[in-house]
Amino acid sequence: MSGVDRRIVIKGAAAAAAVTAVSLLAGLVSAPAGHAAGIPRRIVENLDRGLVATPSGEGTFLSWRLLGTEYARYGDTLAFNVYKNGRRLNREPVRKSTTYQDSTRGTGTYTVRAVVAGHEQRPSPAALRFTDGYAEIPLADADGYTVQHAWPGDLDGDGRYELVVSRLSGTRDRPDLLEAYTLTGERLWRVDLGPGSYTQVGGNGANDPAPAAISGSTAIGGYRNDDNVTVYDLDADGRAEVLAHTAAGTTFADGAQVTAASPANQFVSVIDGATGTERTRQPVPDDFTADGPSGGHFGVAYLDGVHPSLVTKLVTRVGAKRGSFRVLFQTWDFNGTDLERRWKYVVDPTTGATSFHQIRTVDVDGDGRDEIADGNYVVNSDGTLRYVVDGAIHGDRFDIADLDPDRPGLEGFAIQQSELGIVSAFPWYYYDAATGERLVTGSHPTSPVSDADLDTGRGNAADIDPGHRGYEYWTSTADVTRPGAGVFNVQDGKVSTTTPSVNFRIWWDGDKASELLDFTRVEKWDPATESSATVFDPAGVVSGARNATPFYGDLVGDWREEILAETADHTALRLYTSTVPTGTRVYTPAQNPAYRLGWTVRGYLQSTYTDYYLGTETRRVPEPHLTTPAR
Repeated sequence: MSGVDRRIVIKGAAAAAAVTAVSLLAGLVSAPAGHAAGIPRRIVENLDRGLVATPSGEGTFLSWRLLGTEYARYGDTLAFNVYKNGRRLNREPVRKSTTYQDSTRGTGTYTVRAVVAGHEQRPSPAALRFTDGYAEIPLADADGYTVQHAWPGDLDGDGRYELVVSRLSGTRDRPDLLEAYTLTGERLWRVDLGPGSYTQVGGNGANDPAPAAISGSTAIGGYRNDDNVTVYDLDADGRAEVLAHTAAGTTFADGAQVTAASPANQFVSVIDGATGTERTRQPVPDDFTADGPSGGHFGVAYLDGVHPSLVTKLVTRVGAKRGSFRVLFQTWDFNGTDLERRWKYVVDPTTGATSFHQIRTVDVDGDGRDEIADGNYVVNSDGTLRYVVDGAIHGDRFDIADLDPDRPGLEGFAIQQSELGIVSAFPWYYYDAATGERLVTGSHPTSPVSDADLDTGRGNAADIDPGHRGYEYWTSTADVTRPGAGVFNVQDGKVSTTTPSVNFRIWWDGDKASELLDFTRVEKWDPATESSATVFDPAGVVSGARNATPFYGDLVGDWREEILAETADHTALRLYTSTVPTGTRVYTPAQNPAYRLGWTVRGYLQSTYTDYYLGTETRRVPEPHLTTPAR
């Protein structure tokens, strides 16, 4: 294989022990999370059918969810009937997809009914209509604000997602805002993060965040990769909470305000998702307070395998402009009344653990409980260090998924940066996600011109070449003469000397291979010509920081993913869905554990993945191990 090193290197006793455990429990690791005996059922959202109706051709394209909970019960036997104004449209139940093209005249109200053993079930809620080919969500009081990130959540318990969005002023005299909107365009509430979102208070490092800053994309927000917000139903009452960093002056939807002894004090607030009012609040850990406010990431993990917990990663920079980072994780449980600390882990830099610009919460070892991956290291579900990847340093992005259908467990792909005098030993590595073993390692040029010549800024993994089993991975390295450049397949090595766009993987056109999302444009890679063609390019919308839209993912309709983008004048959001016919039917990724938790962390936005292999070779997906709260 050209330009790679296939040596396997393990870091430390913890990793070695993990390798031994994996060897002994090979059957456990080879199955996706939730499929081994004794794995508990995790509590997930009770979603509705997600039916959406979009103009297409001479008629209307209908698309709806196959739920993970019903797929686990009925498998491939489940079918559907489609109704318009109460009249059934299909002659035979729909079995091979969760889509239907209606060519009948006139408009109407669409519903679908599941068919179980020949018996129809209750009708779904009426379809959400994308009248203009998209759903438009007007934003209140644009006035120079832009949307940085969006977090989906069922805020009111009706089974349909709402959106919580961060709106940034980008100035030092106006607060950041958190707002909630329905998919039909109604604004539910606003939280004003106050002066603590734009005024930097104390700290002894570069880019110290304002204490209530969210969605950092400027120096005001901290390290330009912070998010400090997430949305999830932590107490399993069927309605999602909003979790956010707050500080003195933060004002909730009912006018209540945070007061504190110091403007530098930071809190984690639990905000009622339906009303925007604060339910409870706790101060952040005090380990780093002497060095100033912390930035970082919020996310969600099932640390006990059943109940969701809040994960907060706190980051403080110590020293001048290029000072070192201090990192800790504090996990929390919310029982509907109190927010309680679960465990804390302070990263020891002597281990070689180096954080990236986003965390991932995923069950890497198949025991049903989620670990926290943060770049070149992983923290176990009990708050202990699992491994550090030997020889790896800092990179911007990393992916974890089942990238190889013929290899047990999950794999990862990570890039490496070289800057500020810190030089990586290799540009990227492909590794075992459970143990941290490097399976394939990219190579640098033998005679680099400078440190910058060794820097790898972006990378991505996706199944883009049906001619090779498993996923491909590649980086932003443009110089095709470099040994680490090109497209690599997980089994067959380098398969192309040129590369496609490197931002995000997306399922869009109906086959099980991936398309690629960059800016607001979807592209399809052609392995035969080693080039990409644009397959979707909406007008009137723009991307934000790092060429990313506020969100993409399976919000409505079938298993494919939607794109949420902001209009060019920043007055609205538009949600786009695919109307390409498909013969593929899988349960909604929104009820897949790894995929859904990928939505809870924003940071430097990265591709989202299922915890089972979903690619060209997929014939039948495994049943998830789920349950839902009472609605």
